[in-house]
Amino acid sequence: MNSLLIGTAGHIDHGKTSLIKALNGFDGDNLKEEKERQITINLSFSDLKLKDKHFSFIDVPGHKDLVKTMISGAFGFSACLFVIDINEGLKEQSIEHLEVLEILEIKDIIIVFSKCDLCENYKERGQEILQKLNFTPLNVFHTSIKDQASIDVLKDYLLNLKDKNAKDDLIFRYYIDRVFSLKGIGTVVTGSLNEGKTSVNEKIICLDNQKELLVKNIQNHDQDYKEIKAFNRVALSLNCNHKDLKKGFVLSKKGIFKGFLECDVLIKAKRGLKNEKMLFCVGSKSVECKLTILKELDNDEFFVHLTFKTQLFLCFDEKFILLQNNRIIGGGRVLNPVSEPLKKELKNKLLFLLRNRDFKSVFNFLKDIHKMGFGLLSSYQRFKLLHKEALDLAKSLNGVFVDEKNLNVYNLLALDEFKKMIIFILDKNPYAMFSPTSLSLRISWASIEFCEFGLKSMQNLLDFKNGIYFKKGIDFEKLKERNNNELFEILRKQGIKPQAPYNLYEVLDLDRKSGDEILKKLTQEKLVIRLSHNFFVEKKSLDRLIQECLEILKNSSLDVQKMKEIFQLSRKYAIAYLEYLDKDERIEKKDEKRFLKTNV
Repeated sequence: MNSLLIGTAGHIDHGKTSLIKALNGFDGDNLKEEKERQITINLSFSDLKLKDKHFSFIDVPGHKDLVKTMISGAFGFSACLFVIDINEGLKEQSIEHLEVLEILEIKDIIIVFSKCDLCENYKERGQEILQKLNFTPLNVFHTSIKDQASIDVLKDYLLNLKDKNAKDDLIFRYYIDRVFSLKGIGTVVTGSLNEGKTSVNEKIICLDNQKELLVKNIQNHDQDYKEIKAFNRVALSLNCNHKDLKKGFVLSKKGIFKGFLECDVLIKAKRGLKNEKMLFCVGSKSVECKLTILKELDNDEFFVHLTFKTQLFLCFDEKFILLQNNRIIGGGRVLNPVSEPLKKELKNKLLFLLRNRDFKSVFNFLKDIHKMGFGLLSSYQRFKLLHKEALDLAKSLNGVFVDEKNLNVYNLLALDEFKKMIIFILDKNPYAMFSPTSLSLRISWASIEFCEFGLKSMQNLLDFKNGIYFKKGIDFEKLKERNNNELFEILRKQGIKPQAPYNLYEVLDLDRKSGDEILKKLTQEKLVIRLSHNFFVEKKSLDRLIQECLEILKNSSLDVQKMKEIFQLSRKYAIAYLEYLDKDERIEKKDEKRFLKTNV
C-alpha cells in the first residue's frame, strides 16, 4: 500500500483548511481554541480516496507564531498544495513557508489560488502573483469552496499525480509526531514514514531512550496492515508505556544509528548567519544548537559545525531548518552526522567531498587520515550506503586491505607498522609465537583478519605450523619445549602470587593458543594446579602454602581476612586458596571460617 503525502501550506486565513474540507469533507480545526480563533494550531491529518488512489493530507498552521509546528509537518510532505488568497497575494508567512519548502527540497508544489469568487479578474491577478515566484510550480489552479467545479478540477488533477516511489533499500526511520494511549490497545504513535518499511511483530528500537519495542499493529487511516513502507502516514501500536515516548523521538532498526552531540552540515542562509545559538528542527524534533561557521561558500551557503546538549541520531543528507526568535534563519542538509575530530582545514576538505556525494574520494580521504583503519559499520548513518555498497566501494580503492568480516578498511601503511612490531618482538625474543587472534588482542587497532593478512605477508621471516607463526629456521618442537620450560619457571618463581595467564603470555611473547596448550600440559603433568578461571599456581608452592595453613589451624581459625593479612594476598587469591583448602578432609567450615577437625 502506498499513498501520496500532500501538505497544505500558506499564510494564515488563506483557506488551507477550507480547501481540505472541500476536497474530502474533513474539518481539521477541531480543537475548541482553533474554532474560537478560526485558525489551525496543531497539525491536522486526513485522507482522501479517489478510485484506486489514496491521499494523505497534512494541514499545517499558517500563523507566524506557529512556524515550528508548520516545519514539523512539512518534513512529511511528498507534494504541497500551496494556498494563496488571490485577493491578498503573497504575504509574510507565504514567503516563509516557501523558504521551508525550498530548504526541504520539496519540488512538487501546486499553486492553489483560493477565494477566486471574490476576485473579478482572478486570472490576471494570478499571473501577477506567479511572476513574483522564483520557481515554476508543478501546476496552478483557481478555486473557490463555493464553486464545486473548481474543486473537482483539482481532484481530477490529483488523481493523475504519480505516487512518489520510495527506495526499497532504505532503512526504517520514523519520527514520532504524536503519542497517546487507547483503551484495549495501549500505546499508539503516529508519524510520517518517509524511509524504509516495518511490519507487525517486528522488533524495532527507540533511539532516544534505547528501548527495544515490538510493533503490535499498523494502521493507515483506520485500516490495518501487516506491513507498510514509505511514503505513508502511519500509526503504530507498540508494547510499551506511552510515557516512555515523546514527540520527536526516532524509531528505527537496532544497531544502525548512534547518537552524537555534534554534526557538520551544509547551510543555505536566508538571513544573516552568525556563531550563535539557534533552534535546530529535524523531523518532528526541535533542539537548541550552537553554530560554529567553518567556511563561507558561494550563494549564501556555509559549512557549519553544530553542537547539541542532547544526543541526536542524525543521518547523512538529512534535511533540517534553523530558527531564531521564531524566524527562519536557514537550513540545509547533514553532511557528517558523527563525531570526526579533525582540524578545520581537513574538516572542510571532507565536507566538500560529502557535499558532492563523491564517496570514493571520501573513502580515500578517510583511508589517509585514519592510517590504522576506519570502520564501515556505520556506513548507512555516515553515507547512506548499505554495507555491501560500502564494501564494494572500499575494494575499488588502491593501497588498502579491506576486512569484509569486520567492515574495516586499512591503509597499507598500517601493514608497515604491523611488520615493524613483529620484527621488534623477534629481535627481543627469537622464540616468540604468534597467532592472528593473540596479536589482535595486543594491537588495539588491528582485527584478527588484518593480523592474519600481515603475518602471511611476512613469509620471508616467518614459518607456520599448527596455526602458529614463528621465526623462520627455529625448530617448532624445540620452540614449544623451550616456552614450556620458561612458563613453568616463571610460575615457580612467582609462587603463591602468580600473574594471570595473559600477562605471562605477553612476557614470553606467546600467542594465546600456544600458552593455553602449555598450561594444559603442565596441569596434566601435575606441575601446575588450576584453582579457578585464569588462576594457575605451581604445585610445590601450593603445597607449602597449604602446610603453613594447617600449622596455623592447630591454634586458630582462618578466614578471608586472615589469609589476606598473613600471606599478603588479594581477596580473589585468598578465596581461591581457602576453597582449595576446603577439599582437605581434615578441614571443616563454619560461618566462612575454617577449623581443623577435632578428631584429627
